[in-house]
Amino acid sequence: MKSNTITPVWNYNFTQEIHCLGVSLSRYKLLSIDTEFPGFLRETPRDAREDIVYNDLKFNVDSTNIIQLGITLMDDHCNIGPTWEFNFKFDLEKETHVQSSIEFLKKSGLDFQKIKQDGILRNVFVSNFLKTVAMHHDLKWVTFHGTYDLAHVLKLFTGNTLPNKTWDFAAKASWFFDKVVDLKLAAKYSEGLNLKDVGLAKLSKILHVRRLGEAHNAGSDSLLTAQVYAKMVDHIGDGLEGILYGLEDVRIGSRNKPYLMIPHLMPVRFGPCSSYTVPVPVHWCYFMYVPHVMM
Repeated sequence: MKSNTITPVWNYNFTQEIHCLGVSLSRYKLLSIDTEFPGFLRETPRDAREDIVYNDLKFNVDSTNIIQLGITLMDDHCNIGPTWEFNFKFDLEKETHVQSSIEFLKKSGLDFQKIKQDGILRNVFVSNFLKTVAMHHDLKWVTFHGTYDLAHVLKLFTGNTLPNKTWDFAAKASWFFDKVVDLKLAAKYSEGLNLKDVGLAKLSKILHVRRLGEAHNAGSDSLLTAQVYAKMVDHIGDGLEGILYGLEDVRIGSRNKPYLMIPHLMPVRFGPCSSYTVPVPVHWCYFMYVPHVMM
């Protein structure tokens, strides 16, 4: 797998590519992610209160399903590794969506006929992906305006609707995302930048970063996010870790795991009514239970 390349992943090459990702995680501990999803059923007013922001987030994410997940790997020295663009099975005739958003994604190059035909089943992705990342310690997840990205991925991982309260959302997300950085928040508060409400495309131009691939494709956006992170890393203080743009009153990560004192081992299982137990390391097993994934 070469650096600075984007590999589309479908049902027919998923097994090979998830293996490659697992091998690569031995070297790369930072995962830059981006998602594509079928639009906002409920628009959130600018400068809305955080409870309104979260209620709209929950409604939109609970009502729709993820279409693409882009993952770009980096090492601790910001050397950028491979990028994967996972395409999930999505049938426009059955799935809830906003038509204008779908048309926008089509213009950006998404092939919804191929996505319907060759997309990855979500439960297949979850069981294999979580088993893969569970083998690796100290992963950091990098996003840009990542509230919806993490919410959609959390829903994907658990197979459940989002919690009703922001704190509960942060607590549940903390089981999966031990370290999180949101570059939109960093651009707003980091000394030397102070860029309020800047978008990814504009920020990349300010930092002289060139995009590979098409905008509003999850693989290209995750790679651009990784490139921007490499330029911004010196501006990102520890105080910003775990906070998402728009949900700034809660923190996601290892410092927000409320059940660390649970003394007994709980198995990690995947799939509806499945007896399949993932062989996860001790640092996950003692304190973590992943609900059944219902797809």
